[in-house]
Amino acid sequence: MSIDLLRFSSGFYGMTEIDATNTVGATEFFSAIQALEEITVSYTSGGISANNQATFTNLVVPQGSIIFGEFTAVSVSAGKALGYLKE
Repeated sequence: MSIDLLRFSSGFYGMTEIDATNTVGATEFFSAIQALEEITVSYTSGGISANNQATFTNLVVPQGSIIFGEFTAVSVSAGKALGYLKE
């Protein structure tokens, strides 16, 4: 396991709650997003996805799931998420 993965997954750089009213995710950079409840999330990915898609809108993520990557402009329209800060 790389030291970066360990730092990201343990919240070493900090984390913040993101929901429809707490839109701090729009100005931060995240390495992971965890769904505290089922969420509907939109974001821009700095990494390369399987289909080279960089922007995702209205993606439904089940409660408890974690998605890893490089995320910016994160917004949650339904549910609550925990964003793990990239640095």
